Amino acid sequence: MVEINNKQYQIRQAMKEDIVKIHALEEKKSTHYHGVPGFSLEILQNAYGEPGFEIEKSILLVENGEDNLVAEVEVWDVDNPPVHPYIWLSVDPDFEGQGLEEYLLDWAEERALEALDRVEPELRVSLRSNSIHENHHSINAKLAAGYKNIRHSFRMSIEMEGLPPDPTWPEGVSIRMYDPEKDARKVFEVDDEVFQDHFGYVQEPPEEGFKKFMHHMTGGDRYDPSLWYLVVDGEEIVGFCLGSKYGLEDKESGWISSLGVKRNWRRQGIALGLLQTAFREFYKRGKRKVGLGVDAESLTGATDLYTKAGMSVLRQFDLFEKELRPGIEVSVTSLEASEE
Repeated sequence: MVEINNKQYQIRQAMKEDIVKIHALEEKKSTHYHGVPGFSLEILQNAYGEPGFEIEKSILLVENGEDNLVAEVEVWDVDNPPVHPYIWLSVDPDFEGQGLEEYLLDWAEERALEALDRVEPELRVSLRSNSIHENHHSINAKLAAGYKNIRHSFRMSIEMEGLPPDPTWPEGVSIRMYDPEKDARKVFEVDDEVFQDHFGYVQEPPEEGFKKFMHHMTGGDRYDPSLWYLVVDGEEIVGFCLGSKYGLEDKESGWISSLGVKRNWRRQGIALGLLQTAFREFYKRGKRKVGLGVDAESLTGATDLYTKAGMSVLRQFDLFEKELRPGIEVSVTSLEASEE
């Protein structure tokens, strides 16, 4: 037992058998702040199955005297190199602001220091962590621990009252469906190329990146290759839209997991056309809402595109950072940096 602010708690490492408990905590937190249960158990199970992630090593649980899970923290340092270990913190709303946030952030920082041994000594290493915009207990704890608010992200959505319009395409390109047998590696490579223009991108060895891409995009029950669209110029894939069966909050809504256009093909209406194609298909399948996640200060202007397509902001999340070691920043922070 550990005493935190005059209350006794059981602190222990997580096990695979705890996933259902963790999911129930996340549901309670999401319902409190957003009025919906949030992501499904299947999404959480797939996330924890990411290559390199070890539940028993990377998740700490806090239980009260009744053996109820009241808080947890996760340290994600599976990137190669792990220059920005990611911290996910969840506290039961009934236990917020009682010292658990500070205790878990301290543990997470100690755990994250293990990543330093896997990063070249000249490279900068910093912790990053998102907070729900309305969760002031989480935000204040991070600020008190030395984190700085560096960015915001949005969850955007559209509610369709009718079938969206047919897209129009620039001359020389066409749209086709994804073929899992021949396109998987090509789509990963284009996705990786496109996201080199996004904040936080870190170049990984291609084989590791491909393995993680396939796990996240095809490993769960949301995967449906008939919702993946490719825009091509001859045999070259110049744009893509990878849809998922259902969203992060609602199984009755659709979701865009990844959308991108190669740099030389941007500003020609391809991304808008891909969105409209996906929206039309979701509508035909009876889904009236479609969502996606986006960097609020997108380097490529994605938020403007989604607004033009009829989407609006549903949620805001705030990104915090705490430097562990100064040095050369290898993650993308600007379009100029991605071109170097």
